[in-house]
Amino acid sequence: MVLKFTDSEITVIKVWAENNIHGGHWGDGDFFIPEEEIILQKLDNVKNGKININEFETGIILTWSESLRGVYTMEDESAIRKLKEAVKQDD
Repeated sequence: MVLKFTDSEITVIKVWAENNIHGGHWGDGDFFIPEEEIILQKLDNVKNGKININEFETGIILTWSESLRGVYTMEDESAIRKLKEAVKQDD
């Protein structure tokens, strides 16, 4: 599926990833599962805000968003909404 994000939404998704990957979700941090690395590469190579991701990758990004612990900016809310809508449509 192809999702379109604003530059601000892409930035917050990268922050979520940073919080999880380097925040110690697997012990001492700095541990990537291959899918996380793929997602980060896709985020770094976004063209016109469009990113081609699958349902599994969407789930990983939504898991990253849980690091927010219920404190959301407008960009966080918008990105989460787009991801959740994409998962529903893909069912």
